[in-house]
This record gives sequence, structure tokens and C-alpha cells, in this order.
Amino acid sequence: MEKLMYSKTNNLLLPCFSPVNKGIISGSAAAQDNILEGCHQRAQMIYNMAIAKEQYITMDMLDIAKKLDTAMVGLEHSIKTASSIKKKIERLTYEALLEGEPPKKDYVYVAELGDLIRYTELVQHDEMADKVRNTVLLLEDKGYILYELDNKYLVRKGRYKAVHLNVLSPSGQTFEIQIHSRETLKAYHFTHKLYEEWRKPETSVARKAVLHAIIRNTYDNLPLPTGIYQLKNYKRAI
Repeated sequence: MEKLMYSKTNNLLLPCFSPVNKGIISGSAAAQDNILEGCHQRAQMIYNMAIAKEQYITMDMLDIAKKLDTAMVGLEHSIKTASSIKKKIERLTYEALLEGEPPKKDYVYVAELGDLIRYTELVQHDEMADKVRNTVLLLEDKGYILYELDNKYLVRKGRYKAVHLNVLSPSGQTFEIQIHSRETLKAYHFTHKLYEEWRKPETSVARKAVLHAIIRNTYDNLPLPTGIYQLKNYKRAI
């Protein structure tokens, strides 16, 4: 039995989903961080629309997890916070300027973000490939459209391992599902701060090499899930 809850925010009534007796409210990390200050009104409207649709998508994600005996973890982060969105806009603007290109309007960047809503599905490590396929099948049964499958394992020398699904909901909302095991999630949490240091422009080349080696070694020590290399990348226009 589940119940819907609503939490008051600076911006609007934020619809949240709370499995009874678990004390988790989906999207609650954004409850006090959902105002895109300094951004165009269109950017806020796009963000508000995603917030309004999150509860319905979350109910479907929890139903899929129940059917597959997996778990949707970190549901409090199912809605990207406004501060995180603004950092992304700043980074994309900076990168455009570095390339000598005019940056896009902030609302265009927000509209292009595929992870305003995002989920982490936790699966058994060796079952990852099969759980990805079954997740996609159940999504399609519910009227969702998979428009990108990004298998990070196919980048053999990559710094990160998981499978990402980019999905379009029946209501037209894009969102992301990251499929992890306990092993890959632990590796991610261990290496994330190292990666953030690595990506800083002021980090020296020598230090970057050390950080990259530590990150690579962390993931290289994980066993390969059965059939993970047969899970091919996929992308289509939406």
C-alpha cells in the first residue's frame, strides 16, 4: 500500500511519493531548492512541468521495480534541484564560449536536459543485462518510449560503469534511469569526488593521471555482469 504526499515548497505544491513505513518522499531534495533564480520564466515553467509529472512516473517506476524484484533507490533525488540545474547551465555556457560559439538561452538548456527527473534502479550485479532488458519491456508495456540506451561497459577504458536509459513518458516528459548494482554504486560513490577533482581545469596533468588511474582501477576490479557486452547501445530521435 502506498500513499501520495505533498510537500510545501518555495515554488509550488511539490507532488511527492512516499512508500508507507519507509519514510522516503520522492523529490524531497528539491523541496526547498526549486527556484531558478535569474533564469528566464520559460526555464522555470519547463522545470515546474517536470515537477508536476514526477509523481506519476515514480508510481510506474516503483511498480516496475516490484515486478522485477529490484529497487528504486535515492528517490529523494528523483527531481533535479534548481541549484544543480543552474550549475549545469553555467557549465554548458562556459563550454560554448570556449568553443567560440554563442551560448543558448537558459530555457533551451533546461528543455534539453534529459534528467530533470531521474531514477537509480538497483539490481543484482550479475543480472544487470537481463534486468535492463526487462525494465525496457515493462516501460514499453506502460506506454513509455526508450530513446537511448547507454551501456557504459562498452567503453572498455571508461571511468564509470552502469547502464543509463533515457525515456519519454506518455505525458511527454523525458527522464533518466541509471541501472546500478550495489558494487557499481559503491564504486561510483568512492570515485565521484576524485572525478570532480579530475575535471577541474586547475588540476595538474600529473594529478589528473593519478586520479584517472585510481578511478579506472576501482572499476576494473569489479566482475563483469553476465552478457553485459551483448547489451548494445541504442539511440533514436524524439
